[in-house]
Amino acid sequence: MRGVRPATDRSTRGTSDSIEVGWLAGMLPERLAVRGLAVDVQVPDMISLGSPSLFTVIVYNRLPVPVEITLPTSRLWGWSVDGVPEADSRGYEPPSAERSFAFNRGQQRTFTATWDGRIRERGTDGDVWRTVRGKHTITGYLAVENWRERGLYSEKSVDVV
Repeated sequence: MRGVRPATDRSTRGTSDSIEVGWLAGMLPERLAVRGLAVDVQVPDMISLGSPSLFTVIVYNRLPVPVEITLPTSRLWGWSVDGVPEADSRGYEPPSAERSFAFNRGQQRTFTATWDGRIRERGTDGDVWRTVRGKHTITGYLAVENWRERGLYSEKSVDVV
């Protein structure tokens, strides 16, 4: 978890998308604002193949001031399994539409997804779902430019049985 407290220890105040953060959010330079954000992914230890299992990606502002960041696309967050975005090897590129996104001081945003232990691939007669038993890594991230280099991700291992 790279020194980040588990999200269950964080205050959930300010989790509504409708909260106004005001003009102060844009005052802190983005390179500093990004350093105040943290990501945690919470996954079950084990997933039964074919049974969708819920996992959570949590992004929170550790700073005592609101922050604003710029995203290169409409996507705010994402996830992957062993480097395969959203467990779909066909790929997806969200529209390139830069947008800014603000976090209030101490604000936590929680996103959920499911995975059933299969990877979607393009087949000759349509899509194919390949089963992937064994140990795998689920990565959750904030979809900023260079999210990996900036440390805005978290990874956890899961066993698919």
